Amino acid sequence: MKILVTGGDGFLGRHLCKELAAHKHTVVPIDRTLNPEHDLRLVGVADAIVRGHRPDLVVHLAAKVGRLFGEDDPMETVIDNVGMTALVAQACQAYGARLAYASTSEIYGDNGDAVCDEQDGPFTLPHNLYGISKGHGEHVCEHYAPDGLTIFRFSMPYGPGLPAGRGRAAIINMLHQALHMKPIPVHKGAERSWCWVGDTVRAARVALEDEVGGVFNVGRDDAAVPMLDVAKIACDLTDAPYSLIEEVEAPGNQTVVKRLATDRIRALGWEPMVELDDGMGRTLDWVRSLTADGEPVPV
Repeated sequence: MKILVTGGDGFLGRHLCKELAAHKHTVVPIDRTLNPEHDLRLVGVADAIVRGHRPDLVVHLAAKVGRLFGEDDPMETVIDNVGMTALVAQACQAYGARLAYASTSEIYGDNGDAVCDEQDGPFTLPHNLYGISKGHGEHVCEHYAPDGLTIFRFSMPYGPGLPAGRGRAAIINMLHQALHMKPIPVHKGAERSWCWVGDTVRAARVALEDEVGGVFNVGRDDAAVPMLDVAKIACDLTDAPYSLIEEVEAPGNQTVVKRLATDRIRALGWEPMVELDDGMGRTLDWVRSLTADGEPVPV
């Protein structure tokens, strides 16, 4: 297939483009960092790109991502996650491209120990604008480009490629903090099932190639780990003392526990392959390349 990937220079985008190309798909990454003229928030840009490339499939990853970043500028978050999505979906429908939309497990809200599946949830109001906006993005895709639509509700992907710092992935931050002997704050009671990014993008590829469409939780349901233990693994990998770990109360807009059903993606033959200790060890190689401030070293 010829596949256009928006946000193709982002964390998931880079990994997904490599995964798709390795399986003989023609991949066209679209990202403002690659071409400043590819600002999909501007009217006409998505239309021109999809019309020009005529892909079989558009994977729309470009978004304002994360609980904290989503609250920094509410207007920008809504524009990025709803308005931009509407323009991309319209272009897909206009030129006959199938659409796959990157949503998030945050749309389920906080349901404690309840397992959330794609159809029945349970759904509660998300704690944050990021989750709310991505949920609206799903509805926009269903409105403008329903034919063969695939929706991925990604949950807790991790791996190399992200900076450390405010609003970044907890595993990256914990490894960076441990490596530089800084305090490692951990939310009390927090628990996650982390999914190695290679497993995440492989799941997406399997669903895209199967062409069944619909909604998929993409993450793990079999590896729930207290975040306190994740912090300890970070310390073990970097020979840092556990005394760096500081348990703190979770903020009010934080979903403390996530439990997702993954029967649907597993029914396509997908199984995760990389366990947390191994994945964090691989991620540490990337974190060692970051500056003390958490940024990638300029090339």
